[in-house]
Amino acid sequence: MFKIIVRVPNWIGDAVLSTPALHLLGQKFPDSRIVVLAKEWVAPVFEANPDVREIYVMKEGESRRGLAGRLKAAKFDLGVLFPNSFSSAFLFRLAGIPRRVGYATDGRSFLLTQRIKRPSRFREEHQVDYYKKLVEAIIGNGQDDRQMLFAGFLDNEKDKRLVWVITKDEEKRAKKLLRKAKVPPDAKLIGLSPGAAFGPAKRWFPDRFAKLGEELQKRYQAKIILFGSSGEKEITDSIEARMDSPGLNLAGQTTLRELGALISRCFLFITNDTGTMHLAAAVKTPLVAIFGSTDPVRTCPLGEKSIVLRKATPCSPCLKKECKRKDYLCMDKITVEDVLRGCQKILNPRETGNR
Repeated sequence: MFKIIVRVPNWIGDAVLSTPALHLLGQKFPDSRIVVLAKEWVAPVFEANPDVREIYVMKEGESRRGLAGRLKAAKFDLGVLFPNSFSSAFLFRLAGIPRRVGYATDGRSFLLTQRIKRPSRFREEHQVDYYKKLVEAIIGNGQDDRQMLFAGFLDNEKDKRLVWVITKDEEKRAKKLLRKAKVPPDAKLIGLSPGAAFGPAKRWFPDRFAKLGEELQKRYQAKIILFGSSGEKEITDSIEARMDSPGLNLAGQTTLRELGALISRCFLFITNDTGTMHLAAAVKTPLVAIFGSTDPVRTCPLGEKSIVLRKATPCSPCLKKECKRKDYLCMDKITVEDVLRGCQKILNPRETGNR
C-alpha cells in the first residue's frame, strides 16, 4: 500500500484549514494510507477524520533523531509538508522518506525532491487554497502513474468544506458537561470565544464581550457560554465578573474534541480570529468573527453562515501580536452595537435586507 505522511500545521486554526487539502489527498489516493504528523495539542483536530488512517504525535521532549527513526521504520513513500519551515523538511530528509514535497521556502529547497514554487500572490488568497494548491501540484506533477491519472480533474476542484466529525461519545460528553453545570436540555446556547493565543492584537476587549453577553442574553433569552483554553481563563473570568447575569465559564475545562461538540450545540458563536473560529465554521455553527490586526482575506471563516467584522484603519492588517500604537485602534473602532448588528444579520437576514 502506498503510504503518505503529512506534516500538518502547528496552530489549531491552521490545522482545521488544512482538512480540505487532506480530503483532496484522500480522494485522489483512495487506496493509500494517509498518516498525519502533528504536535500534541493539534493532533485532536484529526481524530475521527475519515481521510486520516493514523495520527503520529510529536512527543514532548522526543529528539529529532528519535522521531526520524520512528518515521523511517514506518517506510513512508511520500511526505507532504504543509508548514513552510526548514526543520520540517529536514526531519523528512533525516527519516529517509524518498519523495518529499513542499513549498520552496525558508532555504529548504535542497531538502525536497519536488519543490513547489509558492504562488506569487499567496498573501491574497485563503489559507485553505494555499494548502490545496500544494496537494494539486503533487498530483499534477507527480512521477507516480496513479497520481497522473487525476491531473485532469483538479481545475474543477472547488471543495473548501472543513472536516470535523463529532462522534456519539463526544456528544454524550458535551451533554454531561452541560448537565453538570445545570444547564437545561432545551436552553438556547450562545458561545463567546474572547481569547487568541497569538497575542492581544487579535483580542476584542473583555468589557465589550461582557456587555455583548448581557445584551444577547436579554434579546434571545439565551445562556452564554465562555470558551477558552486554561491560559485564557483570566480573560473569561474577567468577563464573567463584569456580567450581571454570569454565563457558564468553561475555559480550561474541556478537551478540544469536547469543545467542538459544545460549539456545535450553540445557535450562535461570537469569536476573535482564533482556532475556535475555524472550529465553529467546521461544525457549521453560525458565527460572527471579530478581526483586528489580521487579514480576513487569508483566514476568514468558511462557514456558510459567518460574518466578519473589521474596521479599516491605516495600520491594519499589521499582523503583529501587539499594537505598536498601544491604543488597539482596529479593535477599539468595533463597538458592541456593531457586533449585535452582525448577530442580527446572521440570525435574521431578511430583517436586515439580505437574502
